[in-house]
Amino acid sequence: MKRLLLVFGTIVAGGAPALATDLPGKGPSSTECFAILRTLGGTDATAPNRLECTDGDPGCDHDGDCHNGSCSFRVQVCINQDVAGCQAPAALRSLKIGPPTLGIPPPAGLSGALCGGFIDVVVPVRAKKKTKPGKRAITLKAKPEGAKGVDSDKDILVCRPRPATDTCPTTTTTLPSTTTTTQAPSTTTSTVASTTTTTVASTTTTTVASTTTTTVASTTTTTAASTTTTTAASTTTTTATSSTTTTIGECAPVVVGESIPNTYQLNGTTGEKRCTTNSAANRFGSCSSDADCGGTSGACMQLPWVTADGQIMPFPTGVQTTFTVAAADDFPRCEHAACVPCGDPNASCAGIPGCEVAGNPNGCIPRATQGCCDQPGFIVPTFFVNILGGLCSRVDQISCGIGVVNTSNPQTGDNEVTKNADTSDPGADCCYNGHPDSECLGGTNLNDDPAPLACTPSQAGNDYKGKIVSTIGNGSPDAPGIHYRLTTPELSTTWTDSQSPSGTCANGSTYDDGELLVSQLVLQAQPTTAGATGAFVDMNGDGCKRAGAGFIASTNAATDGPITVGPSPGPLRPQSYDGTQGAVSGAVSEVFSGPNSPIRDIGFVAITPNMPAVVVPTRACSCTVVPGCPE
Repeated sequence: MKRLLLVFGTIVAGGAPALATDLPGKGPSSTECFAILRTLGGTDATAPNRLECTDGDPGCDHDGDCHNGSCSFRVQVCINQDVAGCQAPAALRSLKIGPPTLGIPPPAGLSGALCGGFIDVVVPVRAKKKTKPGKRAITLKAKPEGAKGVDSDKDILVCRPRPATDTCPTTTTTLPSTTTTTQAPSTTTSTVASTTTTTVASTTTTTVASTTTTTVASTTTTTAASTTTTTAASTTTTTATSSTTTTIGECAPVVVGESIPNTYQLNGTTGEKRCTTNSAANRFGSCSSDADCGGTSGACMQLPWVTADGQIMPFPTGVQTTFTVAAADDFPRCEHAACVPCGDPNASCAGIPGCEVAGNPNGCIPRATQGCCDQPGFIVPTFFVNILGGLCSRVDQISCGIGVVNTSNPQTGDNEVTKNADTSDPGADCCYNGHPDSECLGGTNLNDDPAPLACTPSQAGNDYKGKIVSTIGNGSPDAPGIHYRLTTPELSTTWTDSQSPSGTCANGSTYDDGELLVSQLVLQAQPTTAGATGAFVDMNGDGCKRAGAGFIASTNAATDGPITVGPSPGPLRPQSYDGTQGAVSGAVSEVFSGPNSPIRDIGFVAITPNMPAVVVPTRACSCTVVPGCPE
């Protein structure tokens, strides 16, 4: 039997990590994500709209009795979910759940990926002697907002009788080791400040009449449902409950048939049309024209694209990321450390020879004069920017990159990235007076915060100072699939290219001596497949958080954010376990662009669809990350 979808996560209504099987229905695949029926437990579905259970099976019957002639299915209705072959809408126009007599609660709203509360649906077996399977149908009808198609499902729950001579199945209860990780708010180094405390409230002893032995080919982990409550930003308390389920999990391969320790490559590709960051409506939602994006001109654009301070830039489809996984992590974490190779980070920058002229007459930022990676693992083709009459832009890797690939099945990773920035608060962990951080923190330069400046582009925005606090995770496991979260230091250069025909940027164009440098930015982009959020916030209470355009425009009320791109709203998704569907990654962050850029403090959003990962010739990679400011 085929496992349609296995979820290991925080169930929205119940709050308990558990296994669940999704029934997307049996209609067209393009609409099956609008509404699904989720059943608690780990029993395989026999069809996309059919789940069969034997009386007393702990994977699907929740009444605790194996000879009472009925099965108690614990179900909920979820909308706008990730289902292969279906693009989840940003919102539904209507949702009908039947029959009404069952009282299945709907989600609290119709926008985003939501689930209603769980309810037990009892299905009795049939015939006087209770010898025939019983059935109950649940109908769902969902219509999307602003999109065509209707998801109309009829899901069947079947309860099979258990012979009176059968022994009730044995269950085992253990506690899962799910951990929520929050990165400490530091601008110089990545530290984990979270604490996990596990408390078992009681001891349970189970006695059975027979012995059951289970043998599986893959790694076997037996877990019980637990309740996770976060009482502080970085403290997790876990308490065992009496519910029982059995999880058989594994660390899935990144590429089917290949070992996890390997060198891989992600290649960019084209995707569907999505509303851009500056859209008046339906931000990051599916679109077919600008009208779907609130009428904002040019806002409905085919992926991949990048936006910064409201400017929309088609991103090249040939983006390539090579990374090495040296060793595999164990289940249930399966969080494999990844390294993006660089070679020599101070080699000559072949793409920007105009920055290597003696005396730096072209005004390049200091980092641009120090060199670039000569064997980069992250490659972006030169691309055209249709502003100021047409510009060329390129991205060069300037140091090795790090990250993780999470292949847990069921998925236990938590890889959302949140970046908050303040232009006027470098903080005690960033020195800007030429001294290394060790001296600053050691007492030589304790007062490293510069004097407050006016919150304008010509004052607070006219330097590279600022603070960006990165946080990893949101407390809930990511969607099922293989997730990527990679950080690669990059140098973005945009200029007027005298070699390219007007209105174009010739492939392989370089920034040369004498050409006009428009902007140059050091980026710490951290694309992730799980979800990304960015915002400008006032961390030090001086009333100044941004001096520049922000994510959209200085006159736009939403330009400070938070700007969130995720599975909903947004197209982000992991790579499928079977390798048939590639991942879509997104990065949201802030940049203090300093005096060499007319836009000063900006926020950027980049969304990139990828082909499924492939194995490439081995590349050795080890990376020691050097903390820097502002991030």
